[in-house]
Amino acid sequence: MAQRQFATAPGSYSTITLTAADGTSQTQLAAQTKKLLPTGFRAATRADLDSELASTDGGEKLTTILLGFAGVALFVSTFLVANTFTMLSAARAREHPLLRAVGATRKYVMRLVPAEAAIVGTVASVAGYVLGIGVATPLDRLFGVTGGPSAALQILSVTPVLAAFAAGVGVTVLSAYLPARRAAAVAPVAALRTSEPPTAASLRRRNIIGLAVTAFGALLIAGAVGSQNLLFAAVPVLLIGLIVLTPLLALGATGLLRSPLTRLAGIRGKLAVENARRNPRRTAATATTLMVGLAMVTAVTVVITSVNRRDEQRADSSMTSDLRVTAVDFAEIGDDTAARVARLADAEAVTPIIRTYFDLSDANSLSTTAVDPATVQRLAPVTVRKGSLDRLDHGIAVTGRTAAAHGWRLGSRVTGTLVDAGTKTSLPIVAIYDAPDDLTPVLISAKALPRTSGTEHRPRTAAILIKAAHGRTAVLRKEIQRTLDNPALLVQDRADARAAAAAKNAPFLNIMYALLSVTVLIGALGVVNTMGMAVFERVREIGVLRALGLDRRRVGSVLRLESVTISLLGSALGLVAGSAIGAAAVLGQEGVPLVVPWDRTLLFFLATTTIGVLASLWPGRQAARIPMLNAITTDTE
Repeated sequence: MAQRQFATAPGSYSTITLTAADGTSQTQLAAQTKKLLPTGFRAATRADLDSELASTDGGEKLTTILLGFAGVALFVSTFLVANTFTMLSAARAREHPLLRAVGATRKYVMRLVPAEAAIVGTVASVAGYVLGIGVATPLDRLFGVTGGPSAALQILSVTPVLAAFAAGVGVTVLSAYLPARRAAAVAPVAALRTSEPPTAASLRRRNIIGLAVTAFGALLIAGAVGSQNLLFAAVPVLLIGLIVLTPLLALGATGLLRSPLTRLAGIRGKLAVENARRNPRRTAATATTLMVGLAMVTAVTVVITSVNRRDEQRADSSMTSDLRVTAVDFAEIGDDTAARVARLADAEAVTPIIRTYFDLSDANSLSTTAVDPATVQRLAPVTVRKGSLDRLDHGIAVTGRTAAAHGWRLGSRVTGTLVDAGTKTSLPIVAIYDAPDDLTPVLISAKALPRTSGTEHRPRTAAILIKAAHGRTAVLRKEIQRTLDNPALLVQDRADARAAAAAKNAPFLNIMYALLSVTVLIGALGVVNTMGMAVFERVREIGVLRALGLDRRRVGSVLRLESVTISLLGSALGLVAGSAIGAAAVLGQEGVPLVVPWDRTLLFFLATTTIGVLASLWPGRQAARIPMLNAITTDTE
């Protein structure tokens, strides 16, 4: 059954797999097999096939993409780690100066925090390496099943172990460097204070740098419209500028939210906003983890949506027939399929679309499409400028642009070799025409193609276009499906063709979402981490609120509102930055319309709000469980 439906011809095969007998090597078996094969076929060993597959660019591109997203994830993780150690240093505001007071040097404190970070990074690297092995094993099996390179995993080889631990430990230690410097800079006399006064440094210098870098990044993004290579430099500059500028933006955004949140939630809304404004650097660091991930997601979505719109427009313009028959991936349309469809009563016009090449005598090659000259103009938007397609059985038709490029006119003879014909020929130009890209630059008659079935390089039927009798499109579609009785052949109407054109990028988009979801997850963990540390820092504050009449539910709602405020700030920055990056990438591509997917943008915004609510559930529960009397009497700030 499978051979009847999928084979290129009755009794034919695409590949034959041989297993060597004991005592016979792969090379010997390949040499013996080669003597039995006709011209055009070859015998390859498993080693040869693996080597060819490894030498292709596909594996390198996949590796580059995966490493790129791993780099983004590590970049986002630095903010999570740095924010964590910053909050830990704030919680130990008296511990570190007390160490200094009893004799510890600044260098000792500087080494203490990175050492703690190294321990955390080592534990995380071990856990991450084990999880990575767990993911790599099924992926390797999947590649083997789908024909990709499957090989024994080098679980404990030196390179992956060093890379994993260098990334895990290195990023963690580097992220803790600035918090360590701040901790070491606290004077020993601070240990004698009963409370720690606010000593936040001015944001003026940071704001100036942030404005300058962001403006420069915006200029690079604008310049990237004309030079796509510039986009790779513009994206990190813009994101770094926004990261530096986020504390200022956090103050502005929370200032705007103060009034509406106060109206909606009363004193709880005002407390939430003021808590977010209390430490704009921390709020910015938390929002940044969400911003980077969401910016990448939005940029990819804008690009894919715009490309889908272009493909839909091309499908609308190219498919003027009522129905089209195409084959699924790795399947082929039989040579007699068009004739079988043409014999159906409701089929008014049918033409095959066969792809081949015409090699010119000057070593150039022209993409050539073979059609039925009697019906192609009824099925596709082909406009003949000069001549006629009636004589296409004995000549060729070329587009006006191709004729101008080669200095051809109507009646000029084109000398070359039609691929698969094998002999040089000289054909007159019988028509000059205009048509969609998939029918350019050369048309020939399908009758002119050689009948060399069963060879590797024979012409392939890409599609069959069909015009149905008036009002009989749906009926004809069922008749074709019943006549062909082949699940590998798809019978599409215009709506199906449009949907198929838009759906071909869906797998790539899903892969991008799967990879980028890691960065969004890290951002969500950053919000959870910040709110959890905030509960630890505000034990006395929470106790006072409880004593003033705020019950457990309302204390939790304050934290939820603060979490949502931070999440919305990261969401807004991510959506704006991602839309700008995606727009620059699209506008630099000729023929691709810019489409901003507002529905998905709204979905991202709502999802980020949900992340804020979910991230506050555990910290809110912890805050509500703090005994009120213990909270009031604690020394924790």
